[in-house]
Amino acid sequence: MDLDLIERLMRLLENSSVNELELTENGTRIRLSKTVAQVTQTSAASAASSSTESAARATASASAAGPREHIIVAGLPGTFYRSPMPGEAPFVEIGERVEDGRKLAIIEAMKMMNPVEADCTGRVTAIHLEDGAPVTAGMPLFTLETSA
Repeated sequence: MDLDLIERLMRLLENSSVNELELTENGTRIRLSKTVAQVTQTSAASAASSSTESAARATASASAAGPREHIIVAGLPGTFYRSPMPGEAPFVEIGERVEDGRKLAIIEAMKMMNPVEADCTGRVTAIHLEDGAPVTAGMPLFTLETSA
């Protein structure tokens, strides 16, 4: 599976008015959606309820954000890591200016490390999750202040 293609498709979807995209090629099916799946609280999910609530607050504030703020969301579920290895410096800190394509974090999913990259140039104004936090697809990760 071509992760670069999936990442490009995610960026295209995020910057368009389309809410859902489905692509099938050579027997491989990819479905991307902007809507966040509703979380059902079970005993296993209750442990993550506080991060779900903070993600909901971040999503609510993101929708009220001005035109200069850009939210970077998780493209897949997994575990959020701010640095390349435990004990190393984070990829990015609040207040730091980042260029389009710069690695901001990693999401570990099924023992694969998936980079989270900036999809625009801007200054990091918020990091919505703690290192090692569980993440679901569509959850806000970073807020960037853009110049446009």
